[in-house]
Amino acid sequence: MASKTLIFGGTGFIGRHLCCHYTSIGRQATVISRFPDVEFLEKHTSNISSLSLDDFYGNKNEYLTQAEYLIYLASSSIPATYKNQPWMELPDNVEPAFKLFSAVVETNPSIRVVYLSSGGTIYGPGHSDPISEDARLEPISPYGYGKVVIEESLRFLGRTKNLNFAILRAANPVGIWQSNPRQGIVAVTLSAILKRRPITLFNHGRQVRDFFDADDLVSAIALAAEATDLKGKTWNIGSGKGYKICDVVALIESITKTTVEKEIVAARDVDLDYSVLDCSAAFSDLGWRSEIGLGESIRHIWNRISGSHTTR
Repeated sequence: MASKTLIFGGTGFIGRHLCCHYTSIGRQATVISRFPDVEFLEKHTSNISSLSLDDFYGNKNEYLTQAEYLIYLASSSIPATYKNQPWMELPDNVEPAFKLFSAVVETNPSIRVVYLSSGGTIYGPGHSDPISEDARLEPISPYGYGKVVIEESLRFLGRTKNLNFAILRAANPVGIWQSNPRQGIVAVTLSAILKRRPITLFNHGRQVRDFFDADDLVSAIALAAEATDLKGKTWNIGSGKGYKICDVVALIESITKTTVEKEIVAARDVDLDYSVLDCSAAFSDLGWRSEIGLGESIRHIWNRISGSHTTR
């Protein structure tokens, strides 16, 4: 029997946290990915099955007909990926998402779609206070641009085909399954400490970001999927607190009792100076707020990757 919850991109950083969350609350789901991580799912989850993207599209109508929820986390890029080839964001990320959402409304328009967008990249420069959902969308990276276009594809299908969807604009989540060596200052710094390697700080790490725990993010995803009034809603998801990158590195050094070597380079044109989200709407509508502090998140990750396993 096909699952009622389909998770696209479920073997990535956030997907792994979501699968573990669904296991903890006894929820069944099917992860759909180009290369499903069966070993991870067997080791860390229960009631979570997997399906390759090819197998899904080989019997797409059956899976979509029986599904009630579709959670879309998939992305093949990060903010700096297509800096020199921005057009590649469209075929690699936008087109697959738009085609899938179009198939949803043609096959089973009652499916509730939750799309994970990027609150950390889509609002653009010029802000100095927490940013609300009605701020202008002015991304400066191909990654952020792609997120905006995917959001617009959902709104288009909502207007023309009555697609039932919600968008979560996540700030900067951190968690134990974040392993991309090029993304996420917390993961990059902790990995550098373990491997005794330097880290690169752009513009001395003066950029301000909104960090929060990935476990808080996936609880928001689960709440949004079940929300009574879902159609077309957009919520910022983050801590609402701003941290300078250099201060986060200092906090990591304090927690790990290790000083990391830093290579200072010029700022990149794909990075915003300030990105902190106003998340009051998520609390008003969903009763959700970030609960886990950044220091607690870093300690938990460090204990896991350094061998001092603890539970929260």
